[in-house]
Amino acid sequence: MNSKILHIGPMPPPLGGISVYLYRLSRSNNDSSVGFVNENNLNGIGFIKLIFLNSDKTFIYHSPSMMKRIALLFSKIFRGNKYIIVSHGEGLQNSYKNSNFIMKFLLKITIFKSEYIQVVGSHLVKFLLNLGLENDKIIVKNAFLPPVLCDEESILKTYPPEIFDFISKKDKLLVANASSLVFYKNTDLYGLDICIELTAKLKNVYPNLGFIFALANEKVNTEYIDKMRLRIKELNLEENFYFLTGQKELWPIFKKASLMIRPTNTDGDALSIREALYFKCPAIASDVCDRPTGTILFKNRNLDDLYDKTKRVLDAM
Repeated sequence: MNSKILHIGPMPPPLGGISVYLYRLSRSNNDSSVGFVNENNLNGIGFIKLIFLNSDKTFIYHSPSMMKRIALLFSKIFRGNKYIIVSHGEGLQNSYKNSNFIMKFLLKITIFKSEYIQVVGSHLVKFLLNLGLENDKIIVKNAFLPPVLCDEESILKTYPPEIFDFISKKDKLLVANASSLVFYKNTDLYGLDICIELTAKLKNVYPNLGFIFALANEKVNTEYIDKMRLRIKELNLEENFYFLTGQKELWPIFKKASLMIRPTNTDGDALSIREALYFKCPAIASDVCDRPTGTILFKNRNLDDLYDKTKRVLDAM
């Protein structure tokens, strides 16, 4: 590798906030001194070989792996490598809080020995300052890059034919997404449950409303998904609620949607919000963290507040 700077992190597939960011960054890069390494192709030994055999390079590491960050620390101590940590969400903070004393010590040294830390929101700066990191070693920069528009045709080919029929028949179209259905503090992290209840309330006002919930991995918590599908049936929403499953980019749908919903009960810098706003699609999100300028906030897990904010946007269209 002739590059002097190497970005290391996941590249699609699978799709995710970090992998999509790195894919778009690599597509927009014209600097031969900057290279990209797909972490998905490296096992632990491969990662160690990469960093220890390339002491002339600066590594920019994008993933939340504690062990690989610690490996970067040792590569600096023994090989003189320079490295930068990019934290795309709450991973850095949560790793530290959930670690034992020894791991906390190592992670803190990892942070202090980096050239700088790049975080996606100002809400993450306080954590780093409380650790004692100097302000000039912290960079706040959102992780959004515009979609590669020439990819749209190939992306649309990954959609099932039924979704185009669903979209064409709806007067109002809402969109939300999740990588998988997981729980945070015993609550549906991505808010599928509240999306379903919201659709039921809105249907009383907009009978022909449609809600697309994009779910990248439907094989996680299948019992919960079955429970939510049953709830959709109980509320007579089969014609109003559509699951788009599998690894698919979502931004072409934002070009047609009335509104994007982000009802997460914890979050970092959500790529989907920035994509929606980029395509002039209004976005409503929970107030659990800093959100991009232009996002409409609702009280976390408060269905009535979400309904009121959503109805206000739809009524104005």
